[in-house]
Amino acid sequence: MSASTESSSPCPCDKVFMMTIGSYSEAKKLLPNGKCVISDPVDVGGHSWRIAFYPNGKLAGTTASMSLFLMLDEDDATAADEGIQVTFKFMLHQVGESSVLFRSAKIAATFTGRPPNARGFERFVSRDAFEMSVLSKSDRFTIRCHLTVFPPAGGQPAVETSSSSTSSGSAPLSGLQADLGRLLATKEGADVELEVRGEVFAAHKSVLAARSPVFMEGFFGAAKEEDTDYALVGDMSPEAFDALLHYMYTDALPEMAMDSLQEEEGTTLAEYLFIAAERYDLKDLKALTEKKLCDRIGVGTVLLLLALAEQYQCSKLKSMCLRFIGSCGDDTKAIMETGSNVESLARSCPSVVKDVIVTILDGIQSWN
Repeated sequence: MSASTESSSPCPCDKVFMMTIGSYSEAKKLLPNGKCVISDPVDVGGHSWRIAFYPNGKLAGTTASMSLFLMLDEDDATAADEGIQVTFKFMLHQVGESSVLFRSAKIAATFTGRPPNARGFERFVSRDAFEMSVLSKSDRFTIRCHLTVFPPAGGQPAVETSSSSTSSGSAPLSGLQADLGRLLATKEGADVELEVRGEVFAAHKSVLAARSPVFMEGFFGAAKEEDTDYALVGDMSPEAFDALLHYMYTDALPEMAMDSLQEEEGTTLAEYLFIAAERYDLKDLKALTEKKLCDRIGVGTVLLLLALAEQYQCSKLKSMCLRFIGSCGDDTKAIMETGSNVESLARSCPSVVKDVIVTILDGIQSWN
């Protein structure tokens, strides 16, 4: 039996953390009613929290159920004086899958640092229902807790607001762009949660669907999943997804993201946004990020960007990469000595290797 946690969020007041149960059968066998396995501690809002999982229930009357609790993992004087206001909910997934098998309601609670220091669900799900849904596929599963810790004195959680400047930096957002930007920042009326590497972004299905045919099909199409209130987004960083959402709501990238795209280390962010634009069929964003990637072509990046251009059929980026290789002269050797990049290009896009060779040979002839 194993338990692990994972967390990531720039805002300490709002975080998703998780515990993976390596073997449900083993946990059920070794932990009788009233006994639990707990996750490693995770800091949220300046306090330490854990998930407690009771495979055979916590109380004598709940032996046919699985119990789940959020625990405050400390004797906190501040908590005792003022109380810690939180909301939280649990989600249960098959390991490696995004669909939610079981979900709790979101509940509000106050932790004081004095016993009982745990709040949750005595009957989260019956063992029969769980075993019928999960054990037919795997003995492993993941429990996610989405926890929001409110500041003292009845405050609201910190809101991560993006810059109000447009991607060109020429003028602040106004009209509909500004209104939708505020809607994204305040999360008012949000009806879907999108999780990226442990960070949860609240959004509005109708806005995303209006901007992207992929979201339209996913949320409202004939092939939509049963659970459209939550989605796990892979192959992207939280920073890139935050910029993507800002673009979808305001038709502009946040100023901080644009500043990053001007720097060398911004290449990765541009790649993430480029791939996201392709994935969600955002043609204008794809054109914008393709231009930024063209500006990032260099000795150390050209082969990686060439592979990206070939994979996503970007003729402009591919042409610029090949032109750069053909004009490098003595630097051509340095390009080809980036061994991992050459190997990656040969594996992922063998067809473009011929283009590189022809370009180099043409360049040699022109130099002579």
